[in-house]
Amino acid sequence: MKTQDFPYAEIAPNTYEIGEFDCASMFLLIGDDKAMLIDTGVGIGDLKGFVRTLTDKPVMVCYTHNHVDHVGGAGAFDNAYIHPKDMTTFATGGGIGLDVEGRIGYINFIAERQKGEYAYNLDVDVTEWGPQPLLYPLKDEQVIELGNRKVTVYECPGHTAGSICFLDENTRILFLGDAVNCNLGLGGGAPGTPNFTSIEKALFYLKRLYSIRDRYDRYYNGHYDFRALGEPLGEDVLSDAITACEQIVAGTATVEVKPSMFPGAPVRSVVTVGRTQVSFNPEGIHEPQ
Repeated sequence: MKTQDFPYAEIAPNTYEIGEFDCASMFLLIGDDKAMLIDTGVGIGDLKGFVRTLTDKPVMVCYTHNHVDHVGGAGAFDNAYIHPKDMTTFATGGGIGLDVEGRIGYINFIAERQKGEYAYNLDVDVTEWGPQPLLYPLKDEQVIELGNRKVTVYECPGHTAGSICFLDENTRILFLGDAVNCNLGLGGGAPGTPNFTSIEKALFYLKRLYSIRDRYDRYYNGHYDFRALGEPLGEDVLSDAITACEQIVAGTATVEVKPSMFPGAPVRSVVTVGRTQVSFNPEGIHEPQ
């Protein structure tokens, strides 16, 4: 039987951060009529069964983006919602892959990095991905009604072309996915490819998130490696990511070429402001003319 022993924290009334054994964070928002599950991790254990221990309401699964560490558990659910630009490569984890071997490789990498002891058995708890759920589109400024609880969708392309954030009006919490974090990878691919987002464009949307800061009190990203489970991401991270992107666009940034944090991945061009690192493609800074 797959594990349901997920670490979790109630971060606000009827609002939970579910930790996927240091691999990713999922968030459960419970309204009067239905619940919303943000992301499904890399796919360890019985997430659907665990969610049922927290609510018996219908669950609407919504994705911040299509990377393997966020959609790996998608097969347990019949349908899901995601930005249209991240639909095409959903079944390949954003092009990264969703095969069992690759996902277990990622899980083992995280376990070794974090030096954790986890309540899972990889021979049992990680299975073949699929079937793909029926996907429905989410659009910018769409309002999701959960029953006396409204959640607004905000596009924030950069990490992927279809990256989105969710603003919970009730708790005044912004859920970022990987659109903002301390190790922020931007660009999504080479110029001219479907997933490409220029740094100029990413900067515009990061500034928009900052411009609505009077509507949220705290924010959470889709991983808890730069913060404790249940604790928000620091207020410095968004503003420092904006500063880094401004420097990249202006050509004033101090750029370091660093190896990737992931084994076998190509080297990265990185700009660091405070504790926030922004990696980018030097050929993808400006919008195509």
